[in-house]
Amino acid sequence: MMFKNILVFLYNKRFFKRIIPSFLRRFYFLFSNKINVIENFKLKLNLRNSLERKIFLENSFENEQINFIKKNIENINFDYFIDIGAYIGYYTLYFSQFSNIQKIISIEANKTNYDNLLKNISLNNLNNVIAHNFACSNTDSQVKLWYSDPNKMGGSSILNTDDYEYNKYGNSNLDLNQLKKHYNKNYKDYKKSKKNFFYQTIESKKFDNIFNAVNKNLLIKIDVERHEIFVLKGSESVLNNNKIFLQIEIFPELFNDINNFLTSRNFKLINNIGWDYYYKNY
Repeated sequence: MMFKNILVFLYNKRFFKRIIPSFLRRFYFLFSNKINVIENFKLKLNLRNSLERKIFLENSFENEQINFIKKNIENINFDYFIDIGAYIGYYTLYFSQFSNIQKIISIEANKTNYDNLLKNISLNNLNNVIAHNFACSNTDSQVKLWYSDPNKMGGSSILNTDDYEYNKYGNSNLDLNQLKKHYNKNYKDYKKSKKNFFYQTIESKKFDNIFNAVNKNLLIKIDVERHEIFVLKGSESVLNNNKIFLQIEIFPELFNDINNFLTSRNFKLINNIGWDYYYKNY
């Protein structure tokens, strides 16, 4: 614990901001059996993964987003929190502690992430969480999941050959100003060949086909790396027949389509924090 505190102290110094994560990436095994207590829940982290190193060093994740949700739901009793794109379960574990949320449905498509999600649910002895290993989409079918780096599986996405992010790789005609402005990336980040990507064949399901609810209060988080519009199209019945507070990640290029879809169904945009947008229909 003292060693971690030293690393966190150094990480917060500007000179060590890059050095400490690099150290953890190389010596992740020093912490491989450690259980982290964050926000009063237990979390097992893989420090080979860049996002999980960040959680480890900052002892938090998306604080601003979570605090905004807390502020807006504190006086409402929710029948379900639905976590679509749960990753290793940070939001699931955090909101499992809320007495005004009865049940949680946690959905993660990537098999490795899903296995880690189950471990974290078990670690906290949660009995109000149901976890599923499939992708939410607009069809019930088999699809491919892709990611470019096994240590960055938080970015796993359904393969769509029209996906501009997928097509950036190996493309020398990228708008470099756009990359830097919106993504804080350079062309070198996209030099990797798609031939070297990693793929999983998985099941996709329409959420309407696995969840039947009418006149319920639902808190929903959707973070599925540019597949959000397909999740929404597969959830029309749920969206139309319940009171919903929604956090949804929207990449800049996809905002108009998603915003038009939601506002045409009586959702009001109430805020955004970066690429996370907040809507409600009540």
